[in-house]
This record gives sequence, structure tokens and C-alpha cells, in this order.
Amino acid sequence: MIAVKRRFGKESGTTAYHGYQSFAPGEATPEMAHEIAVKLAERLWGDRYQVVVATHLDKANHLHSHFVLNTVSYVDGKKFHRTVQDYRDMQIASDELCQEYGLSVIKQTEGKSKSYAEWQAEKEGRSTLRGSIRADIDRAIAASTTGRNFIQVMVEMGYEFKTRAKDGQPLKYPALKPPGAKGYFRFHKLGRGYNLDEIKNRILQNIYKQVPFPEIECRPPRRYHLRGKPRKRFTGLQALYFRYCYELHIIQKRPASVKRVSFFLREDIAKLERLDRETLFLAKEGITSIEQLSNRKEATESEMESLKVQREDLRKELRRLIRTENQPAADAVRGKIGQLSQRLKKLRKEVALCDGIALRSGQVKENLGRLLLQEAIERKAKTPQRRNRNYNIER
Repeated sequence: MIAVKRRFGKESGTTAYHGYQSFAPGEATPEMAHEIAVKLAERLWGDRYQVVVATHLDKANHLHSHFVLNTVSYVDGKKFHRTVQDYRDMQIASDELCQEYGLSVIKQTEGKSKSYAEWQAEKEGRSTLRGSIRADIDRAIAASTTGRNFIQVMVEMGYEFKTRAKDGQPLKYPALKPPGAKGYFRFHKLGRGYNLDEIKNRILQNIYKQVPFPEIECRPPRRYHLRGKPRKRFTGLQALYFRYCYELHIIQKRPASVKRVSFFLREDIAKLERLDRETLFLAKEGITSIEQLSNRKEATESEMESLKVQREDLRKELRRLIRTENQPAADAVRGKIGQLSQRLKKLRKEVALCDGIALRSGQVKENLGRLLLQEAIERKAKTPQRRNRNYNIER
């Protein structure tokens, strides 16, 4: 593969693409699986591109094949550019071959699938918007014994329902709208166990045991006098981001608390990883103001420009060494180019963090302001009005 890239002078960019084909446990033998994989590679790429096919078992004894595809064609040197249609073609060809060998194929489910971001977040155990809605539904189900009771609890939590059309007929796809959200979420797209019929069946299980909102009792925190220097208080951007992380429950004073995250803050739940990186960056670098952030970004960009110049000089040197066929020296230069590229990659991430903080800090302030205003309104609504003790005795 490297020889083909060198022949056409296309050693930069994407080196190869990786794909895999898996089989249901116990259906195929290793020999059959490898034979199918080779035929799939020949059918899709064999007349233009080099492909390595490797069939093996993973730790869980799941039989599958890997494909490593050279991005440069050995026929004319044209590069392979992967598209969504390539995935579809691979799936169709794989299904056809499996059916020829009498093996099962995956049936496509109806409806819209999860986005990659949502799937990845759930896989890593991070919160998502739909995950927050499911958690609220679970809490409401635990506190209900009838469908009407469930709706009342959800309404008290700030949700709106859309179950009937304008003519009064039941909607085919009923939906609910969280407090502060811009649109509705259909029940059947929340996952298994969350369409209305499934919710009603779950509520029926509470007839003999009604469970209120779960809240773990915890003892009041004890105060301790610590010796030594007092802990440094956060200010500026650091304090802003740490407070926001607290409101999003990334940081918790009392993990047992059932205080729910306000829904207009939950739009950032899908960005928790990014907020976490930005918060750690501010704390690690000691940045407390926009001015310091701007200075750090300028210094980083200046270092990037210097490294780019060095890398370009090394690339020119590498091309000269390749023409003179000085392979040991060329390999050494490639190593230096790789080190500079890794450093540039790290600096680009740092610049992206600075840009994200600069853009997001205003929105963070606005969201926290809305949250404090909402909490003040709720406290005022719960506070009983004082009675007027001045009596008017005039007739």
C-alpha cells in the first residue's frame, strides 16, 4: 500500500479506511465468514483498491471480519472518498452475500434512529435531552397510580401534552413538551417502555404501592475547622463555569439531592464533555478574565504559525531526501514532522477551547440569570403573603 502511495505521490492525507462485518453467534464458521468477507471486498473495491481482510474472534467470541482499504487506487492513483452511499452499498452487498449463504441479516427498524452524538453519549453514560425526559417520566410513573395521575404529576413538573388533533381525534403520535423546550418530543421516539401504552402498563404496577418522589435522606453536613491557609475562592470566568457545572449536576454538593436540572439548561447536557474540558482548562491555566483568555489565544496562535513554518521546511527537506533515495534520513525527518503535527493538533484544540469559552461565557451568564430569576419567582410563589394587621374601624 505504501508503495502504491509513493508511486502516485499521494502519501499525505487519510492513509486508509477501516470497516467490519459481523455475524450472529453460532451461525457461521470462521472459514465461511472469511470467504464471505473476501467476496465482499472483491465486489466493492477489488477492481481498483487494495484491501486487507482479517477474520477473527473478539474476547466475547463474536466472529467478525475487518477491512483495511488503501485510499489510493493502484489503477490510476485516484483517492477514495468515503460517503454515506458507500455505507449503504456495503450493507446491501453484505446482506446479499449473507442471504446467499443462508445466514440471517439485520432487519431495519421503522422510525428515525438515534443520532451518533446521542448514541455515543448514552454509551459513555453521559446525559442526553431524551435521557432527561425519560428520567422525569420514570419519576412521574413512580408517583402515580392512574394515567390521569401521571399527567397531573408531569404537568406539575412543567410539561405540556399534545395527544389530540384540532378535531378532537387522538393523534397517531402523541407527544410531550418539556418546560423551556422549543418543540415537542414524540413518546414512541423516547425508546422502549416510553410510549403511552407502555407507560400505562407500568403505572398499573403501582396500584398497590404508590411511591412518592424518591429522595434519600441525608444528615445535615457537619462543619469542620481546617488548619492551614484558607482555600482559594474562584473568581471571574472560573467561578462562572464552576457555578454552571454545579447547576448542571456535573459538580454536586449532595449527590442524594433530587433537585432537577432546569430544562433550558439541559440543552447543554449534550455538551457536558465540552463544558468539562473548558472548565478544566480555565482552572489549570488560571484564566479568570476575557483579557487573559484573549492573550492566551494570541500566544497559542503565534506558536502555531512558527511550528507551521518549521513543518513546511521539513516537508521540503523530505521531498529532497526522497528524490535522492536517502531513506534513513527521510524516516528521521518524517518523525520530526509527526512530532510537530501532534503539537499543532494539541494547540488547535486549545484555540478551539478559547473560542468556545469566549462565545459561550455570555450564554452561560444569561442562562444562570434566567435560572436565578426563575428560582426567585418560585420562592415568592411559595412564600405565604403577610396579612395586614391594621384594622380600619371607621364606619
